[in-house]
Amino acid sequence: MNRFENNIFGLVRKQDLLQIGYDVTRPNDPVDQLIGDVKTENIIAYWESIASQYNLPVMAMFHSFDVEAQKTLRVPVDLHNIEKGLIKVKIDQSERLQQLMKRGVVQEGQLYDRVLDDGYNLSEQVFTRSKVAKNELLATGKVTIKENGLDITVDYGVPSANLQKTIDFGAGASKPVDEQLLDLTEAAEAAGKPITGIYTSKAMLNRLRKDASLQVDINGSTMAGKLLSRAALEAFLSTEYGITRLLINDLHYSKPLTMGSDGRPVVTDMRYYPVDKITFFSGDGTIADGLWGDPPEVVAANYMKQAEVDASEVSPYVYVTQYAEADPAIVWTKASGLFMPALYDPNSLYVATATETPGT
Repeated sequence: MNRFENNIFGLVRKQDLLQIGYDVTRPNDPVDQLIGDVKTENIIAYWESIASQYNLPVMAMFHSFDVEAQKTLRVPVDLHNIEKGLIKVKIDQSERLQQLMKRGVVQEGQLYDRVLDDGYNLSEQVFTRSKVAKNELLATGKVTIKENGLDITVDYGVPSANLQKTIDFGAGASKPVDEQLLDLTEAAEAAGKPITGIYTSKAMLNRLRKDASLQVDINGSTMAGKLLSRAALEAFLSTEYGITRLLINDLHYSKPLTMGSDGRPVVTDMRYYPVDKITFFSGDGTIADGLWGDPPEVVAANYMKQAEVDASEVSPYVYVTQYAEADPAIVWTKASGLFMPALYDPNSLYVATATETPGT
C-alpha cells in the first residue's frame, strides 16, 4: 500500500505534518529563559495586552459624592509592523528523494520518514530565526528584518541612553569597573527599574573576573591579578548590586546555506549574541514574550480543517505544509511561522559595550 498521500511521491499525510512545529523551546538555550514563546490566534491583540511602556501603576483619585468621575486614558499601542514577521523556508522534496534512492534508500517507509525529517529540520530553521531575533532584541533593543526585499526595524522604545552604555576595562578608564557598575545600577534604581540580571558572553564574564578593581573588592588588595572564581563574582554581584541572575550565551548558528563553487553547501558561522556586549535587565522571570501567530498559508487554506483529524487545542508554533507543482513535477515541503518578540518594559533594558581606554 502506498503511504504517500494521493499516490504522489513525496507528499505525506497532513495529519503527520501537524505533529511538527511544537518544540520551540530549546532547554540549553539561555535566551528562552528571558524571552518566552506564546502561541496566540491574534498576535496584534496579544501585543496590545502586554504593551507596557506605561506600566507604572496609575492612581485613581478621590471624589466627592456629587462630582462626575474623572475619565482615564487608554494606553497607546505601537504595533511595530509585527505582521511583517513572517518566517518561512522550503525544500525541493522530489530532488531530495531521488538523491536518497540513488544512495540505496528505497523502502517506502524509510523515504516517508525522511520527508518528515525534512519537515522537522525546516521547522528548526524557523525556530533558529526566532532565536536570532530574540538575541538581537537583547543586544540592541531592536529587531531588524533586512532580507528577502524587506527593510524593517522594529523599535521597542528603549531609551537611547540605555543602549549606549559602556564598560571601560582600560587602564585609562575614568573610573574603575566596580564604580562603573555601581553608577549603572544606581541609575536604574533611580528610574524605578533595579537591575536584577546580566545576559552576556563568556568572554565578557571573564573580563569581569580578570578586572583588578573587582579582584581587590572581593579578595583584598593582595589578590589583584588573581583570576576570580565565577562563584565569587556572582556572590559579589548579588550582594553589592542586587544582580542575582547571570546568563551566558556563546551559542552559534548559520545564516541560510549558499551553494559553493564546489557544489557543496556553505555554512556561515554566526554568534547569536555579540562577544563584546553585556545586557543588564530588570525582572525575575521573562522580560519579553516571543509571539507566534498563524502564517498566511494557514489562514488562507484553513489548514487545520483540511487535515480532517481531531486537532489539539494547542496549534503548532510553526506549520509545515506541502504542495505539488505539475511542470516541472516537484513536491515542496515548507515551514512557516509568524513571529515577533514583544518587550514588556522598554525602560528595563540596558546594553553596554566593552571598551578599553589605554593608560597614559
